[in-house]
Amino acid sequence: MTKAIIIKLKTGTIKHIIQYGSKRPPPPYVVVKPERDILGRGRAFRIIAHYEPGQQAWLEDYVRSELMTLLDGFAAESRHGNDNLLFTESDYTDIIVDNDDGTISMERRFLMPSRTF
Repeated sequence: MTKAIIIKLKTGTIKHIIQYGSKRPPPPYVVVKPERDILGRGRAFRIIAHYEPGQQAWLEDYVRSELMTLLDGFAAESRHGNDNLLFTESDYTDIIVDNDDGTISMERRFLMPSRTF
C-alpha cells in the first residue's frame, strides 16, 4: 500500500515523494511513513510534507487541503492482492520548525482499517 500511496501522491503538486528512511531530496518533498495504529484498528500512514522556511502558506494548503483530495477515500490493491481503503485518521499537526535539514513541516495521518470476519 505504501507504493500505491507514493504513486498517488506524485499526481499532486509535489513530485518528490519518498518512503520513510530514504535519502531526502530537496524541498518541497513528502515522506510516507507506515506505522502501527496504536488503537489496533489497522495500518496507519503518516504523511509528512517538508517545505523551505517562509513557505508556510503552501505547506498548510498542501496538508490541509490537497492531501485530503488525494488520499481520503483512496482505494488501491495491496502487494498481496487485497483491496484497501484509506481514511483521514486525525487532524493535521501544527507547523514543525526544528527539522534537522532546515525545512518546515506538517503531517497528517491516514488509516487503512483492518477487516474483521
